Amino acid sequence: MSRRKQKVMINLPPEIVEKAHDLGLNISKVAENALIEAIRRLESPVPQNTISDPIKSVSSKLVGRAGFEPATSSAPGWNHGPC
Repeated sequence: MSRRKQKVMINLPPEIVEKAHDLGLNISKVAENALIEAIRRLESPVPQNTISDPIKSVSSKLVGRAGFEPATSSAPGWNHGPC
């Protein structure tokens, strides 16, 4: 990649430009980083949409199947008597 940068023009809504400036964001650098990431993702050999249902995929790894409840009555401090 060339060290010299090429000037380009982008059109943004004024409220986004104002908010970016208020937050101290460098719009040029943010746009550059976003383009680098977009290009990286588009050129990636691994398809980005390999999971058909991301919520189901994650929850199936976190939660056991229905019907399995670990016993808690033997846990230290468990009291079956009245409070």
